[in-house]
Amino acid sequence: MTEFTKYLSLKLDKSEENLYVISDETGKRELYSYNLKGKSYVKVSDEQENVKNYWFADNGLLIGTDLNGNEREQLTFFKGEEKVQLTADDDYYHHYGVHMNGGFIYLRHHKNGKTFELIEHSEGHDTVLNSFETSSSIIGKFDDSHLLMSQAVNNIDKKVYLYNLETAELKNTELPAGRFGNYQSLNHSEALFTSDYLEGNLNLYKLNKETFEFKKLTYFKWDIQKVIVLEDKNTVIFEVNKKGFSKLFKYDVENDLLETLQFMSEGVVHSLVNSNNKLYALYSDMATPHAVYQFDLTDGSTEKLFGNDEAAIEIQTMHSTYPSFDGLDVPYYLYCQDTDNTPTAIHVHGGPESQARPEFNELYYKLYKEGYQIAVPNIRGSTGYSKFYIGLDNQEKRIDAAKDVVELREHLIKNHQSDKDNMFIMGRSYGGFMTLLLITQFPKLWKGAVDIVGISHFTTLLTNTPAWRREQRSHEYGFIGRHDEFMQCIAPLNNTQRIRCPLRIFHSHNDVRVPYSESVQMYERMKEQNKDVELTAYENEGHQYLYTENQDDMNSRLIAFFNEQISR
Repeated sequence: MTEFTKYLSLKLDKSEENLYVISDETGKRELYSYNLKGKSYVKVSDEQENVKNYWFADNGLLIGTDLNGNEREQLTFFKGEEKVQLTADDDYYHHYGVHMNGGFIYLRHHKNGKTFELIEHSEGHDTVLNSFETSSSIIGKFDDSHLLMSQAVNNIDKKVYLYNLETAELKNTELPAGRFGNYQSLNHSEALFTSDYLEGNLNLYKLNKETFEFKKLTYFKWDIQKVIVLEDKNTVIFEVNKKGFSKLFKYDVENDLLETLQFMSEGVVHSLVNSNNKLYALYSDMATPHAVYQFDLTDGSTEKLFGNDEAAIEIQTMHSTYPSFDGLDVPYYLYCQDTDNTPTAIHVHGGPESQARPEFNELYYKLYKEGYQIAVPNIRGSTGYSKFYIGLDNQEKRIDAAKDVVELREHLIKNHQSDKDNMFIMGRSYGGFMTLLLITQFPKLWKGAVDIVGISHFTTLLTNTPAWRREQRSHEYGFIGRHDEFMQCIAPLNNTQRIRCPLRIFHSHNDVRVPYSESVQMYERMKEQNKDVELTAYENEGHQYLYTENQDDMNSRLIAFFNEQISR
């Protein structure tokens, strides 16, 4: 059973008296508030479905929920006793943007389409302001008559535009294509944002809002991720993701002064907000479960406000790098055991444009208690290590990423007492694909494998995924009609006859990112060949597993599977 609560999306309300957070302590994700004065902690949402996101707007609360994990969030607005259902069409994805000029502005697109419609909800009516044939996002309010928007160029980069609400014109700002985030207005003429415009890492830039000229302010060799502008509109607090670890800094924009904050830095700051001279952080690390902390900017003191208790056992961890087949340094985290010939599981993260970070993970904790080492690499293609690193696995470079995992296996055997006869591979989403790729391309290396919502064939994935997602994913995986031969060659579905180890597959019926059919076809092909395979599917989940009951079921089955293989 679950031992720890997962907390997400910490925010401070407009009164700055209450912290809000999404928690799964009731078995699904619901919204809670914590009063900073009275220290009271109460549930504030009463939705039938999981709460995926929320915003404070128009002196009320806007909540986004989805049905059984289908990611097509429906938006509901609460203000006092008033409840307004902004959206109620399960055929559409809804992406909230801003509240301005008395209306809620959001984007929507049909579950099977690629047209993004810009919608304004005002006085109970919806108005379609415009439509775009490119994947679009609302960055925020630029001024009283303009939105700042972005449109995807590929799976990584975006172009930034100004949308005129009066003329319906979408104007190119002429900012370069690149990663763009954390837009924060300083005044009517200046703003801050993060981007990788001048090199491969996300740094802080100042923007001239009239000319759209920009100036680079910081020069980290790592990514700046979370940015807060304090009340003086000059002091900035931001998080630097250094080797996956969160480091907090205070920056004086006018005087170009940088100061390191002495907040906990052995893990991950998942959310960060401020009020006056205090920061509030949702934090965890590999050995410390999620909790919310208060950090005093005046005296540097830290106080835990609420969250999980400490883990019941001592957990030994480390992080390092290893040289891959071509000399590339690949980073990894390791949950270490003191024993010789230790059974070891390698877990490959999803994305692949994502990053494993040194945060608390209950599955790893449970495996660790069973005596396993768990190695979590950031193989090539991961974010957090420069834009150059992100592109090293694209399309026909895919096998190079698999070789990174093979080299990690050898590294663990030679340097961390891993048992060469009891090496397991597992992964979720793209990590599930990598798991299947490894047991088909390097079949002799694995005692067992677990594929969670994984891809079994890029061609079938791209064929069955919605049009708006297909183009973005093709930049990463390959384009149908251009990379067909390679995608057919490496497809795990086409190479099942090579699999030697038992495979356990977990999927869900409402997955909109990797269709359930990806796992069904893999399972059926292996059964036809009398391979050792089982498929477990959850009726009320999507690509993420949000219900605690299902997470517990999968974790229990996974651990039992590993233990069964070792005892043979």
